[in-house]
Amino acid sequence: MTPKSAGKKLEELKMNYDVSEHTEEKIVIPELPESGIILIVGSSGSGKSTILKKTLGESFVEFDNSKSVIENFSSLENGERLLKSTGLRSIPTWFRPFNTLSNGEAHRAYCALSLDRNIEYIDEFTSVVDRDTAKSLSNCIRKNFNGKRLVIATCHRDIEEWLLPDVIYDTDYKRFIPRRFLRRPSIKIDIVPSTKQDWILFKKHHYLTADVSGSCHFYTGYWGMKPVAFSAIIHRCGRDIKSYWGESRVVVLPEFQGLGIGHSFSNAVAEEYKKRGFRFFSKTAHPSLGEYRNKSNLWRGTSTNGIKRSSYMKKNGTARVQKNYGKTAESIIRDSVRVCYSHEFIGEHP
Repeated sequence: MTPKSAGKKLEELKMNYDVSEHTEEKIVIPELPESGIILIVGSSGSGKSTILKKTLGESFVEFDNSKSVIENFSSLENGERLLKSTGLRSIPTWFRPFNTLSNGEAHRAYCALSLDRNIEYIDEFTSVVDRDTAKSLSNCIRKNFNGKRLVIATCHRDIEEWLLPDVIYDTDYKRFIPRRFLRRPSIKIDIVPSTKQDWILFKKHHYLTADVSGSCHFYTGYWGMKPVAFSAIIHRCGRDIKSYWGESRVVVLPEFQGLGIGHSFSNAVAEEYKKRGFRFFSKTAHPSLGEYRNKSNLWRGTSTNGIKRSSYMKKNGTARVQKNYGKTAESIIRDSVRVCYSHEFIGEHP
């Protein structure tokens, strides 16, 4: 087909099909509120990104892959706080370069760094992650939001009941829509006795990489048909307490972190041992779990709770940290002082 005949064919198509309404459609730029979580939702190509750029300006967030994820933040303290707030709570992941993360981990890290850089909006929110991660991340953003304004743009409407935005603007209808009465859906986890084989699914997501003893009792938590959490419980003997059970490992898969599953799962397992007449203890260096138990009336701190130490380096050794996470992680861990949390589960009626 020659250029002349192609041009003639194009004109014929224009005469047969009136496409002016679609090709000349203008994007309406709304006046966004000055505070709260604002959700801009609509189909692809409906103007979400244009609204963000014209209203809030251009933004560009990029990780330096020569550094670990946490080193990209303005401070290690901010990195730890914001990574936890977006549900990226797998400590080994913090010490890896950004380009080695999975899609779900990378999107959580990107959101955290955006908040660290004081960027007011996140575009294409949850577009590259599975819907379980999307729910968890949305819930984390809502639960930890303490800024003045955060604008989130997405084509996925399934996050509304997890994000619970203060304002919703629909780019398909070109208007703000009434905020429906939204409530976060309930989560039911079925806990079943399992075997050490399930540890394979969870091992790499625990902040310790050591294997677990085969003498442990193992439990796996399922959300529907999906395994989401794992616990290993070991019997111990002590000088002051002749016989007790302790939580050796508790892990939640990354895509489900930030939904409160870990806390509830751990409590449920501990409660089962308490009902059997056993004393139940747990020791952890994980800040989210430890701080939760400090505030919970279900757990009581022991005499060693809250003792500060360079826990990772002292417990695991320089060679092991270098092997697993590299020299960068070694310097971060050596310079940080980690709190060791130690609690006994007392339940609602000690």
